[in-house]
Amino acid sequence: MKRRICLMLMAVAAFMFVLPASAFDLGDVRVNARFLTDRMAFELKLNQRQYNDLYEINFDFFNNVDPYVSALSRADARAMDAYYRFLDERNDDLRWILSSSAYVKFMSIDYFFRPIYAVNNVCYVRIYKVYPDRRFFYYGLPVRYYSYRGAHGRKFYGGVSYYKKNFGKHYNHKVYAGNYQCRPEYRPHDFGRPNPSVRPPRPVCPPQRPVPPAKPVRPSKPVPPSVSRPPKHDYDKHDRYEHRDKRKSETIKINERIDRSSTRKSIREI
Repeated sequence: MKRRICLMLMAVAAFMFVLPASAFDLGDVRVNARFLTDRMAFELKLNQRQYNDLYEINFDFFNNVDPYVSALSRADARAMDAYYRFLDERNDDLRWILSSSAYVKFMSIDYFFRPIYAVNNVCYVRIYKVYPDRRFFYYGLPVRYYSYRGAHGRKFYGGVSYYKKNFGKHYNHKVYAGNYQCRPEYRPHDFGRPNPSVRPPRPVCPPQRPVPPAKPVRPSKPVPPSVSRPPKHDYDKHDRYEHRDKRKSETIKINERIDRSSTRKSIREI
C-alpha cells in the first residue's frame, strides 16, 4: 500500500514538471469568450444575430492567443507581435457585425478593444476587473456555444474575414471605415516590463541635520581714537616733605610781614 502511494506521488510530481506552458493560461476559452461577448452585447445594445457572431469572433481570438499567454506575461516581443496581429484581425472582423456608431463606442472602451493585459508575469482579462461577478450573465448561451471550434476563422478562408464575405447576407448597416489597428504605444500599457522581484538596496546615508540660516552680521561701531594724556608726576616722600616745608616757610614770612606792618601802624598812632 505504501509503495502504491509513493508511486502515485512520484507520478503526480513528474506530471507537474512536464506541464506545458499553455497550462498556465487565462482559463477556459469558451468561458472567457462568452463572458466578454455578454458584456459587449449589453453595453453596445446588440441583437441576437450580432451576439452569436460576436461570440465566434471572440472565441477565435482567445483560442489563437492562448498558446502565447506564458510568453506574453514575460513581455516577449514575438508573442506580443502575434497577439496584436490576432487582435487586429478580431477588431477587423467586428467592423462587419457592428454598426459604425457601435464600433466607435467599442474602440473607446479599453476592456473591449484591448481585452488582455499583464502585471508581474501574470496575464489577465480586463473585463473581469470591471465585472468581477463571473457567474452572472445578461444573455443565455450563444447558439453554437458547444459546437463552434473555429470553423469561421481566417485560416480556413485564406486570411480573409468570413464576416466580410457574408456581410451582405445578414447586415446592411454602415461599416466603420477608420483606423482600427492597435497603435505601438499600447504595448507598454498592456504588457509592460515586470517589476524585478528583488530590488537593489538603496545606499543608507546618515541623516543630516538641517543647517540653520546664517544670521546677518551687524556692522561694528567705529572705535574713537584714544586721547593720550600726559603722565602724572609721581612724587616720592622727600619731594612731598620739601614741598610742604617750602609752603610752611612762605606762610611764616607772610605772617611776619603782616605783624610788622601792624606794629608800625600802632606806633604811628601813638
